[in-house]
Amino acid sequence: MVCAVPTRLRRAAVPLLVSALALTLTACGGSSSTASGFDAVSISGSFGQAPKFDWKKQMDAGSAQTKTLISGNGPTLADGDTALVNIAVGDGWTKQTPITTFGSSKGAVAVPVGGSAGQPQALGDLFATFLQKYVAAGTKVGTRIAIAVNTDKAFPQYATAFANAHIDIGNQDGLVIVADIAATVPKSQESEKAPSGPAAKPAGWAPKVVTKSGAPTKLDFKGTPKPSGELQTTTLVKGSGPALPDGSTAVVKYLGEVYGGTKPFDENFSKSSVLNVLIGKKVQPFQGYQSGGPGAVDPVIPGWSQGLIGAHVGSRVLVQIPPKMGYGSKPPTGIPANSTLYFVVDVLGGA
Repeated sequence: MVCAVPTRLRRAAVPLLVSALALTLTACGGSSSTASGFDAVSISGSFGQAPKFDWKKQMDAGSAQTKTLISGNGPTLADGDTALVNIAVGDGWTKQTPITTFGSSKGAVAVPVGGSAGQPQALGDLFATFLQKYVAAGTKVGTRIAIAVNTDKAFPQYATAFANAHIDIGNQDGLVIVADIAATVPKSQESEKAPSGPAAKPAGWAPKVVTKSGAPTKLDFKGTPKPSGELQTTTLVKGSGPALPDGSTAVVKYLGEVYGGTKPFDENFSKSSVLNVLIGKKVQPFQGYQSGGPGAVDPVIPGWSQGLIGAHVGSRVLVQIPPKMGYGSKPPTGIPANSTLYFVVDVLGGA
């Protein structure tokens, strides 16, 4: 849980004489080493690649200033959609980039478009909530925006949360948040019962998926061979979208059941919610991501993270997860120890 802290944490203390001198200079009209907002930095780089910050001076941004760096020509966001956004946060005090989701080990931020964000549960939620104002209905996928803002203006109740989490961002630092709108999952797609692609022949180890109006309700293990003890994935419906790369975020519907089970232990096909998950062999959740927040991206068991690598957006896949890549000997309530898990997953989006 991200908790507001009443104290104001800046940078590590500097010698008293230097601090006093800085205060004196500020009182006389400000330092020539500081610039306002985008006057302090230039930003370059292509969409989809980590931006490069060229700092000219230390930044004091104050309230938010925005720039559209690249205009996209992809699908248009609408209220109720989920936008997948890669971000890089440049700090105008340290001139470093303490937070980024660009690269192969961190997934994009899931930003709900429109509506109310709710209470942040973790640091990752702060960015999902903050970006809602800028990743708005009418914006197109492929757009890169930049927001210059001071920490205490962007996150007034949580300005010290970064320092508390050992992230090198002070509570009054000038920040530049560069956001690439990489993909969207339309609200209409989230409510669909089944993907629309062509059916594929499943592997021989796969149980039958029992459906109602296209939505999975359970798995039928009659005639299913014993688990192999290895991670296996088979495609049931082949999507036409891009393949999920290692280090991405996927938006999914799912149903899970243990081998030989008679009912699922968890599913969201019957619900309006989707699950945002990190995909990859060495994924690292963006600092502070937890379940339950408005844009939470969940680190999941290794079988999930690795079993969905390469799955195409728009696909329905079935994953067999051995105990060593699942919950092992310490499962959650309702799942026997050392169970082999089977998940049917609809991949709605990814970036």
